[in-house]
Amino acid sequence: MTVGCAKEEASVDAQPQEEEVQAADDAKVTKELKIGYVTMMMAADSNSRAYDAFKKEADRLGWEVFITDAAGDIVKASDGIQNYVGQQVDVIIVCCAEITPIKDGLMAAKKSGIPVFCMDTGVDTEGAVVANVTSNCWSMGAEVASQIVDHLNGTGNVCIIDIPTLNVHRYRADMARAVFNSSDNPGINILAEDSVTVANWEAGSYEIMTAWLTKYGDEIDAVFGTWDGIGWSVSKAAADAGYTKDDMITMSIDGTTQTYDMIRNGEPFIGVAAQNFGGWASKTAELIDSIVVQGIPAENVVPDSKVIYIPHKWIDKTNVPPVGADPASIF
Repeated sequence: MTVGCAKEEASVDAQPQEEEVQAADDAKVTKELKIGYVTMMMAADSNSRAYDAFKKEADRLGWEVFITDAAGDIVKASDGIQNYVGQQVDVIIVCCAEITPIKDGLMAAKKSGIPVFCMDTGVDTEGAVVANVTSNCWSMGAEVASQIVDHLNGTGNVCIIDIPTLNVHRYRADMARAVFNSSDNPGINILAEDSVTVANWEAGSYEIMTAWLTKYGDEIDAVFGTWDGIGWSVSKAAADAGYTKDDMITMSIDGTTQTYDMIRNGEPFIGVAAQNFGGWASKTAELIDSIVVQGIPAENVVPDSKVIYIPHKWIDKTNVPPVGADPASIF
């Protein structure tokens, strides 16, 4: 009887301890964070979709998010980081920028002990960036170029338009050239190449394609664009000149509503390597929760490279999402 009572008392005594542990765990999971979010250009589909997906995760986890839109100005991106350092936020996120121009901001964050998580931006050599979650631009460049070669049955003239001032576009174009120039593709000829900038991509791509059509006409079989925006303008220029997808085609990288509309409409823009922008955001939120909230060492959840690739998906007329569908629904 005495033993039984002792066990019973011990059990009762243990209950508050278990409740305290559970309460501590609950507090840990729901820890509030203030997050400074810097995005390179909210007007871009990639930026807006990544932010919307992250905000949804943040709301679910009880985090407060402050947003800075650099509106295409890399200086504003770096300034935005430094402003958040001054506000002493818990975490800083940088989306779709480039590492070198934001170095001052990164160093300020590191000095203040504020972890920086990047999406499609890169990693620094000083250790300020905890991780960069992105798509594999090398892989996507090779994917699109391979799709073009396959579509042409290994024979045809291709053109390339890229944005060489941005590293992600350089990677994509470099891989396209490697595929087109491969000794295994002797029937593929790079007919012409040109480039645009972040500032003039729309008018610039249209003008380049118009000039090529004047010079080469239907000698052009395909155009590789390093971004959907280039593909839109190329497709429009070809259509305005009276060409259809039976004469020439374009393929690109991103995966936006406008692109899907063009694919469904049977325009010269016929295929795209679609990026999972929401996947970037979900993974970044997961990393922040694991490292900052749960206290798991970064090296346990982030590879040594600090780069995490989220898989892309090939979209053409066979699997394009229906009208009105969320572009993210394909993932």
